[in-house]
Amino acid sequence: MDSMKQSYDMLGEKALEKLDRISPPPSSGLPRSLVRNEAKPAFNSHGTGEQAPEGKRDLYALLRQNAFNDEALGFAVTDNRSETTQHLLQCTRSLESIQPGGAGHASSVRVRLLHAAVRQRIMKLARQRPEYYDINAWGIPINDLDCIGTIGTFCATLIWISLPRQGIFMTQREVTDYVALWRYIAYLTGTPTEHFETPEKAKRIMEVLFLYEIKPTETSKVLANNIIKSLAGQPPGFASEAFLQVNSRWLNGGELSDALGIGRPSIYYWALAVGQCLFFMAICYTYRSVPYLDRRKIAALRRVFWQVIIKNKSGLGEETTFDFKYIPNLSKKTQMEDALEPGIKKAGIERRNLQALGIGCIMFALAGFFGLRIVAAVINRAVKWLP
Repeated sequence: MDSMKQSYDMLGEKALEKLDRISPPPSSGLPRSLVRNEAKPAFNSHGTGEQAPEGKRDLYALLRQNAFNDEALGFAVTDNRSETTQHLLQCTRSLESIQPGGAGHASSVRVRLLHAAVRQRIMKLARQRPEYYDINAWGIPINDLDCIGTIGTFCATLIWISLPRQGIFMTQREVTDYVALWRYIAYLTGTPTEHFETPEKAKRIMEVLFLYEIKPTETSKVLANNIIKSLAGQPPGFASEAFLQVNSRWLNGGELSDALGIGRPSIYYWALAVGQCLFFMAICYTYRSVPYLDRRKIAALRRVFWQVIIKNKSGLGEETTFDFKYIPNLSKKTQMEDALEPGIKKAGIERRNLQALGIGCIMFALAGFFGLRIVAAVINRAVKWLP
């Protein structure tokens, strides 16, 4: 495990260095900045195209233009929350999206180059001031173990922890396919893939990381609570801070949540979490029982999520090319933030979950009532048959 803290994606780093030599970042701009409003280059059969305007670089477009000219740059072609969600949506949009030239493939390569840029920046700061980042204790920034843990979070943790704790269990075929998808995404982002070769290996590395690497620090507490505060009262769900806290406890468990300093909401919010699970289970299993409806639901949700998270003004507002916006520096430290202004008060998902809980209780009560009636009728008839 410790050896993986000292290894990292050297090919991605080498590619970034070559791209910086081909198209140096402007001295007045952010180091290795990525352009937000991408100018779509026209590519010919040899992968060349128009270079992005000076001062605005899309590293993926630059990579495509020069991939055939340098072996190190050919890996992509041959061999803040909403941005992460955009990456997930693009990778799961369709088979074509994750194939070379697709949106999911491109965003994965951009993430790989962004990781290399952040790593270089932190290493530079560590050389200037060793106390800023302890390489001997923590390993290389964004090392192989970090990347394996990230892929595992979106892959194994979802399959064997997050979904089951909400009453949803994937079929074996779904598990195999989903792990295979994330093994490929790991390959694109420069993450070692051997731990995701099979579902069994993916589950094993998840359990090993939970056992040996989950050790929350004071910074972990700050980050966890900042995430909750940033989501509280925000569209599209308009969930309260207490409801987000109970979701964190439901999914992560009490021990880890206590270590992260997550609040302890009242029983009312736990009841809402039960209603949410009942709602998810009803939707999931109802649609999954009818393949045609399941496909239509998945297509509709992809459109809705893309519109709400990417296109809507309350989300990103536009597609991102993963800007290197928040530059690590020696004076800025992570600190506890205040909650964002919630804006217009709306009932959001909490009312829906309360309704789902009410419907679920009524259905369970009816099922229990009629079940008892049936049992009583059977017993009465059996008694009459007795001599």
